[in-house]
Amino acid sequence: MANLYDLKKFDLNLLVIFECIYQHLSISKAAETLYITPSAVSQSLQRLRGQLNDPLFIRSGKGITPTTVGVNLHHHLEQNLNQLEQTINIMHSSGLKKNFVIYCPHFMSTKATLDPIKLLMENHNYSIELHDIFLSSDSAEDLLAYRRADLIFSFSSSNNHSVACSLYHKLPFVLVCREGHPRLSENPTREEILNENFTAYLNDENSFKDYQEKAENLLTERNIVYRSDSFISLLSVIGSSDLIGLVPAPAFEQYGPALNLRKVETDIQFPSIDIYMMYNRSALNSSAFASFIEEISLP
Repeated sequence: MANLYDLKKFDLNLLVIFECIYQHLSISKAAETLYITPSAVSQSLQRLRGQLNDPLFIRSGKGITPTTVGVNLHHHLEQNLNQLEQTINIMHSSGLKKNFVIYCPHFMSTKATLDPIKLLMENHNYSIELHDIFLSSDSAEDLLAYRRADLIFSFSSSNNHSVACSLYHKLPFVLVCREGHPRLSENPTREEILNENFTAYLNDENSFKDYQEKAENLLTERNIVYRSDSFISLLSVIGSSDLIGLVPAPAFEQYGPALNLRKVETDIQFPSIDIYMMYNRSALNSSAFASFIEEISLP
């Protein structure tokens, strides 16, 4: 049994602040996450340093890095804080409606994702808020840390120890044009394809740049005349012009018939791109969320 008198003498908030600094390796980011001032974070860290007789963090370049005592403290704290959060979540699991925030392009909202989402709404009293956008790993980690998102899909993976990140899907791409394209036959040659003007997707993520380089190697010197950071915009332009372009297969399957598109059959094997799924590890303490993660998958 815990010695409650000794615990009463120790400010447990100091441990929460320490863990937040450890996660971000930044006093200012810890302050933002906890909605307190950087000065308050620094003062709390100084108090904890005095009680543990160790600096806990030291300067490293422009940032900070934990000492061995800091690493050991985090190792013991992480599981204990997760258990404490789980206990609090159990006590707060009332019938109140809960908001579930997802960052996911709507062309990925296929039956495999929609069915589990419907379960959250119908069986667990969640309301769903879906943002049609891809995020960088840094932006995703910030949103998860600030509890502004519950589930995020990104082209980039995360190595943050508080974030669960797994490969969700290898997104295939297909070459499409409009029905009745005046020049492209059912099986055009590479030369005929390269004679056309192309669309291209705008994204600065390194992982997507790798994909673009692979595509460029397959379609050397293609003439790109229209770029957009929206796949739906690309599909709309292709469907209403003689432009052609590479688009995600799920987007083509969902919107191709409505936008008068057809797949360009070719022997060229276009690269796919990895899609990663991210969420806070502590969220698995919720049985509803854990069930959702088990069920959500693409075929």
